Amino acid sequence: MEQFLNYSLAFYMWLVLGRAALSFFTTDRRNFFYNMLYMPTEPAYRVYRKFLPCCHTLAIVLTLLLLRYAVIKLF
Repeated sequence: MEQFLNYSLAFYMWLVLGRAALSFFTTDRRNFFYNMLYMPTEPAYRVYRKFLPCCHTLAIVLTLLLLRYAVIKLF
C-alpha cells in the first residue's frame, strides 16, 4: 500500500513539474499536451491558490516531496 501511495505521489509530482516546464512554452488550453497536464494538476493548484495566492509550482513540488517522505517514514 505504501509503495502505491509513494509512486502515486511521485507520478503527480512529475505531472506538476511537466506542467511547469510546458508553461514556459505555451499556455494555450487547446494544446493537447497542456490539457493533459492541466486537468489532473489544477485541483492542487486551486487549493494552494486559495491559501497562498502567490504560490508557485515549487511550493507544490516541495509539499509533494514532504508527503512522500512522510509516507516512507510512516509505513
